[in-house]
Amino acid sequence: MPMSAKVYYAAHTQALREHGAMNAARLWPRQALLYTTVNDAHFLPFPSRTPVRSVAPAVRTAHKKHTVHEYDVTARDGSPLHIVYIRHAPGTWSGGEDVIDVYEIPTESLAAL
Repeated sequence: MPMSAKVYYAAHTQALREHGAMNAARLWPRQALLYTTVNDAHFLPFPSRTPVRSVAPAVRTAHKKHTVHEYDVTARDGSPLHIVYIRHAPGTWSGGEDVIDVYEIPTESLAAL
């Protein structure tokens, strides 16, 4: 049974802290953090940085075949974040039946687009 985005994000909070993930807005303006897991293993680099402008097309494409959830949350430092959870359909990735992407996007970067 697929887990919800809130459960996924809660389960990975500790992993985010262990990897030193800070608020993307403070460290990398106009950058989002992408956390990818393949068959419950982190796809390195974890997290990877990606331009905010490339997230919207990826999410639009994902809506066609995959499970997508979006949440507005508050980061550990109190700044607003937009979380996008994408669970890819089986067979999308070769060698990976359970592929999940989580984008952590600073809300102010989204507003600037």
